[in-house]
Amino acid sequence: MSNDPRPEIRTVIVDDERLARQNLRDLLSGHPYVHVIGEAADAAAARETIARERPDLVFLDVRMPGGSGFDLLDRLEERPSVIFVTAYDEFAVGAFTSDVFDYLLKPVDPERLNLSLERFLSSGRDRGQPSAITQGDRVCLNTGKKVVFIELMKIAAIMSEKNYIRIFSVNGECFVMRSPLKEWKRRFPSDIFMALDRSLLVNRHHIRLLRKKNRNGDIYMEGIEKPFHLGRIALQRFKTLMGVTERQECKSLS
Repeated sequence: MSNDPRPEIRTVIVDDERLARQNLRDLLSGHPYVHVIGEAADAAAARETIARERPDLVFLDVRMPGGSGFDLLDRLEERPSVIFVTAYDEFAVGAFTSDVFDYLLKPVDPERLNLSLERFLSSGRDRGQPSAITQGDRVCLNTGKKVVFIELMKIAAIMSEKNYIRIFSVNGECFVMRSPLKEWKRRFPSDIFMALDRSLLVNRHHIRLLRKKNRNGDIYMEGIEKPFHLGRIALQRFKTLMGVTERQECKSLS
């Protein structure tokens, strides 16, 4: 047992390269409060190890046999905090930080690793909870076929359909992902994104028009051809959140 007063961090290293795992283990050995409790060389083994050991923190490679690091995170029932260890350049990987705790570039710099561990210790974050996304962030969208980086404020709306969500951009793009809408509701700023019902989250800055139809209504969003239909309760919630009066219901809200 370590005499270090800092709380113990139980970690798992996931990388398909044995030398990369060993190098990271050697670097972590200089931090007596960090305990490597497992390793894995592919996504399947990593999923099993993480489920069994329940680590506080996982050092995760992005590209691996049997699925990417993103795929692994999507399949975990209980997600620990994650630091990506990747060969991506700093500009691209900056977008990862909205989905994971931090990132390290290969080869791992000891000082950068130390900074990341100190940040983790001081964060007091709940196990496995991704950080909140703020207005200036870029969001990482993993569709399974590709990974897309998009500015938060360019997202117009998110709609859930069973186990999938559709993310609509103001540029007319639509990205389909396997992800629960409630996770995005929790992470997106509530002063920008409005949850109108269980299946719809809209960016108030990209609402163009509200058309009332009896006790229901349609809202038109920038970049999205078809309107979103609102039932009576969702329509009332929309009007309350937007401060819409009866006279404004058929006027532009931009």
